[in-house]
Amino acid sequence: MEEPTELAGEAKNERPYSLPGILLGTSAFTANGWQGSFYPPGMNLRDFLSYYATQFATVEVDSTFYGCPSASTVSNWSARTPNDFIFSVKQSLRMKKC
Repeated sequence: MEEPTELAGEAKNERPYSLPGILLGTSAFTANGWQGSFYPPGMNLRDFLSYYATQFATVEVDSTFYGCPSASTVSNWSARTPNDFIFSVKQSLRMKKC
């Protein structure tokens, strides 16, 4: 019998970096030096967020401090993560609205 295929948007039940009642994540899902140490060697940059979401339940999006992401960027982030994944966005007090 074939194993069911995991679909984008499906909740991940067990992440290696998770604790009950605590949202554990990092300040970004890309960083110099993570490929080969956190991300598998040779992994394409466009696959980083999907892989990250299998390891952590949340991530801080630092780029939102400097400007509003486009609707297509936010849709892309959402499509690459399960429904229970949380994005923590940084907002500048100088920015009136996104």
